[in-house]
Amino acid sequence: MRNRIFGDIGILWGGGIVLTRLLSSSPSADAGAYQTGQSAAFWFGVVMLGLGLFYFFKKSP
Repeated sequence: MRNRIFGDIGILWGGGIVLTRLLSSSPSADAGAYQTGQSAAFWFGVVMLGLGLFYFFKKSP
């Protein structure tokens, strides 16, 4: 049950990060550190969404 709850949280939080990044406009090219942080957050959200989906649909023992 605990893994399913963590899966729900991962889906919501990771999906929110990914959705926010996809819907926002890209920052200017001269903001290198900001762009790097945004990209890292996007990939962190993708990983969290993927793991959340995995644990949500994983069968309990």
